[in-house]
Formats: sequence, structure tokens, C-alpha cells
Amino acid sequence: MNRQVLIEENIGETRAAIVENGRIVELHLDRWSEAGERALEGEIYRGRVRRVEPALNAAFIDLGIGEDGFLPFGKAGRPKGFHEGAAIGVRIAREGYAEKGPNLALVDVEDGEAPECLEPAPILAQRLLRDFGDGEAVWADETDFDLDEAFDEALDLRVAIPGGGSLYIEQTRAMVTVDVDADGRKGQGNAQRLTQQLNQSAAKEAARQIRLRGLGGIIVIDFVHMRAQPDRKSVEQALRQSFKRDRAKVDVAPLSQFCLGELARQRRGRTLSEIMLDADGQPSAETAALAALRQAERELPHAKGRPVKLACGEAVADWLETSGIGWQEAFMERFGRMPEMYIKAELAPRAAHVEAR
Repeated sequence: MNRQVLIEENIGETRAAIVENGRIVELHLDRWSEAGERALEGEIYRGRVRRVEPALNAAFIDLGIGEDGFLPFGKAGRPKGFHEGAAIGVRIAREGYAEKGPNLALVDVEDGEAPECLEPAPILAQRLLRDFGDGEAVWADETDFDLDEAFDEALDLRVAIPGGGSLYIEQTRAMVTVDVDADGRKGQGNAQRLTQQLNQSAAKEAARQIRLRGLGGIIVIDFVHMRAQPDRKSVEQALRQSFKRDRAKVDVAPLSQFCLGELARQRRGRTLSEIMLDADGQPSAETAALAALRQAERELPHAKGRPVKLACGEAVADWLETSGIGWQEAFMERFGRMPEMYIKAELAPRAAHVEAR
């Protein structure tokens, strides 16, 4: 299998994509604003036991950053000498998401001050190359892939199915739902055969979108109805096969008589929408600001002395002024000048664009 790790280094964030057999299947990003603010998978900490919860057979651990980590004791039970206030070594087994802190595993560390990060995670590119040992690292701008388009697609509620039809993907607190719609899909053959082909294509694209968006927990896919049990079985097999290369653990249940496909996918951290969108489902001020900074990076080399301006809504301007990520210094270091920022009254608060003329 041909696999690539696409990397794009921008002022404010690093973006990455995993490409398998010519299609983007995973998207990742690291934002400068979160450096040292979140515990990342694989990091080692000397933590401080905040409290022990016998009813949960677990403890909550102060890591010094972000939410307290959750340390399950497992079948062995509470370790000997384990008490509130003790300093212990832990590894981040799964990153936190929503209001939940990271999951932890015990490790041996030397005595010392707690809480403290002892082994920080490597940069995003190194983490992905570690996880995908057979992947080839490539700069995204040296390929035909458009990461702006890929990230936009991964936030869209509607996604086109190759060959026709659509998926409608919605995230709720309880589960993720995926609705398969024919949307005027055409083809040759009888209705039964066309429906089976649609559902098989939908199963493959749904699996890709689930990986792309970092979705986890309970996921229900509402396929177009199929009467024949062999047809339902073939779609179920297509769904299972489509998750074969997924790093996350995925359990797929047999399709029901109502053609509902149910699966449980291991949570590995936050979804893309948790990172990039506000609670109302719209891009956050930070997301809009970073998009404008990317656009300015692309414009400045061709500006030839012409002014490059960041026209910002109030929320974006406020974020750029208070974020503390050092974007102005980064522009000066890379380009010898930086874009001029101003508030444009007619823009929505979380909108921004670049003016170069």
C-alpha cells in the first residue's frame, strides 16, 4: 500500500494529512496556542494524585496542565502505597476530549517534583512518522493535494459519495449519525443492484470520513433499505474492510433488518470540529485568524513592496492581539515584514481575509 504523510508548516499551526492509495484519510493539526497547554499521547509525567475513587477503581491525577488525568487501576486494583498527594509516573494513553481529561497508564519514574512533564511528545510530523512507520514524509505544497479543501470538507455536514449520492454526518453528545441519501444517483441495472452499489460506496466513504474527522464512540449509519440479507451482509463486509487500516480499534455490528449499521470506534482525542469550530458549529475566531495568516504567507512573497493587510472582524482581531503566539515576530523572521491588521466594520466578528493591492 502506498502511504504518504503530508506536512504543512504555517505561522500559527502545523497541519498534516495521511494519504493512502491517493486519498486523504486522516487530518491532524498542532496549534501554537496550545503548546504546553495540553497533554499529548505518549508523553510521560510525574503527576500528583489528586483523589482516589474506590467506586471507580481509579484515581484522578494532577498533570500540571489541562484537565486532571484518569488512571484506572485495572484488575490488579489499587497499587500498594498509593494515596492522595503521592507523586507517581504516568504515560498519556489517550488524549483528553470534550470535558474529559486524558486516560493514563502507570510507568516507573525517578523521584522528584510533581507535577512535571518528563518526556514531552515530539513534533507532529515525528509523531505521525512514528505511528505510520511505512509512510513517506512529503511537504504538502509539493503535491497536488489541497489541505484547505480537505479540512473544509472534513467540517461539512454533507459529503458527496463517489459515483453519486451523499452522506449527511451529524455529531451529537450521545452518538454520531450518518445518513445515506441516493440524491439522484444513476446507473445501469435493476433497483436492487443499484441500491447495493450505492450502499457499498457509502460504506467506504463513511469509513474514510469517520477517520478524517477523528470521530469516535457510537456511530450509526442509516443505509438505503435493502431487503435481501446477502446484500446487507456484503455492505457490512465492505464497512469492516474499510476500517482495516485504521489505527483506532473499531467494532462493527451486523447490519440490522432496517439497514442500520452500528459501530463503536475508539476515541483517540478531540475531533476536528472540537478543535476548529465553536459551540455553534461555525469556525472559531482562532480558525479564521489562522486561515488569514496562511493567506498572508502566500501573498507576501509576491507582493513586491505592496501593502498586505489583514481585514478582520472584531473577534478575529481580538484573538490576534491577545493570543500571544508571536505571529508578528514569525512574519518578520520569515519575510522581513508583517501584514497590517485592521478591523473592518462590515465583516462578521469571526471573519477575516487578506487584502493585497
